[in-house]
Amino acid sequence: MTTRIENLLDEMLVRLQRKKHLWPVMMGWERRIGIVTEDTQIRWQLVFSREGSMCQEWNGTEQPDLVVRGREQEIGMLLEGDEMRYVIAKQKVKMTGTCRDQLKLDALFRLTCR
Repeated sequence: MTTRIENLLDEMLVRLQRKKHLWPVMMGWERRIGIVTEDTQIRWQLVFSREGSMCQEWNGTEQPDLVVRGREQEIGMLLEGDEMRYVIAKQKVKMTGTCRDQLKLDALFRLTCR
């Protein structure tokens, strides 16, 4: 069963692939981004690698480089692609990881807004 967040992650990755000018930003950035919804306890991960980017369910065995936590609604707002909703959600979710990775992920999310 596909969840709303999984659909939004897939849509965000499609928007990211369409923006060819962002490819150099991702080049060489091989990271696992854990995404945790605190209210539903469902976990996903975004994987950026040389082969491309993908999302998948995160079973917790792989150690992420960065973790994004928030309520399902806030995570959804972060991924929807609406700039105003993104700004609101950004203030409510928590990111843990290196500052560089947080800034890069923030830029990718923000620049994939419609």
